Amino acid sequence: MRSKDTRAELIVRKFLHAHGFRYRLHDKNLPGKPDVVLPKYKTVIFLNGHLS
Repeated sequence: MRSKDTRAELIVRKFLHAHGFRYRLHDKNLPGKPDVVLPKYKTVIFLNGHLS
C-alpha cells in the first residue's frame, strides 16, 4: 500500500500552491495514480522516496 501525504509530497504541494499552481491529488483515472496532477499543463508528478 502506498503512503499519501508524505513529507516530500507536502513540501511539493505547499510550493506549488504558494506559486499559484492548481493541482489534483492521486488521480485514479491516470496510469500509475500520480501523486500530483497539473491538468492545465498536462503534467504529472510522481514522488518516490522520503525525506528524513
